[in-house]
Amino acid sequence: MERDATGMTVGPEAIRAARTSWRRRQIVDAATRLMGEQGYHDMSVSALAREAGISVGTVYQYLDNKESILLAVLEDVLDTYAAEVPAAMVGLVDPVERLAAGFLAYLDVVDGRRAAAVLAYRESHSLSREALQRVIALEVATTGLLVAELRAGSATGALRAHDAELVGWNLTMLAHMWALKHRHLGAYRDVGVYGRAQLSTVLCGLLADAARERYGSFLEPTGALPAQAARRGGGSP
Repeated sequence: MERDATGMTVGPEAIRAARTSWRRRQIVDAATRLMGEQGYHDMSVSALAREAGISVGTVYQYLDNKESILLAVLEDVLDTYAAEVPAAMVGLVDPVERLAAGFLAYLDVVDGRRAAAVLAYRESHSLSREALQRVIALEVATTGLLVAELRAGSATGALRAHDAELVGWNLTMLAHMWALKHRHLGAYRDVGVYGRAQLSTVLCGLLADAARERYGSFLEPTGALPAQAARRGGGSP
C-alpha cells in the first residue's frame, strides 16, 4: 500500500477506497429515500439500483443483501454521531460547555439525516439479532459521550446530582424528536432554535444553584454559547 509523506494512502489503493466510499454513499442515500417512502420490506433491490443510477450487480458488489443495506443506512448515521459529537467538543474543557456542544452536534446530524433517523425507529426490528446488537452498541457508545460530560458536570459541582445515563438518553431522544415530529416542530422553528430551547429546558433543571449565574446564557434560548456549539446550530435564530 503506497503512502505519502503524511501517511495518507495514495495511488491505486486510494482511488479504489474513494470509489468504494462514493458508491456506498450513492446506495445509502438512495436506500434512505426509498425506505422512507416504501418501507424496508417493500423496497426491492432493483428499485434501489434504479434510484441510485447503478446496476443491481453493482449494489451487490458493495452490499451483500437487503439487511446489509438497511444496516449500512443505520450505521451511516451512527458513525456520523461518533465522529461529529467529539469533534464539536474539541477545544472545550468545561463539561457543561462540552455537553452543550455535543448535544447540538448530535442534533445537527439528526437534522441532516432526518429520514435515516426515522428509519432507525421504523425498521431496526427487521435486522438480525447480531446486526441489531451492533446498532445498539453504537447507540450506547454515542450516548455515552454525553453521559460522560453529565457525570463530569456533577463531579465539578456545576450540575445537581442526577441519573446521568437517564439524562443522556433523554438528550438523544430530544434530538431524535426533531426528526420524528419534524412536520410539526419544523413548521415554526429551525433546528438552532429547537436545539437551544431543549438545551435550556434540560439545564434549567440540572444546573446547581451556585452555577446558574455562570451558565446563565445556557438558560436563555437566545443566549451566547461556546463557539463550537454556535457552529452546530446554536447561532442566532
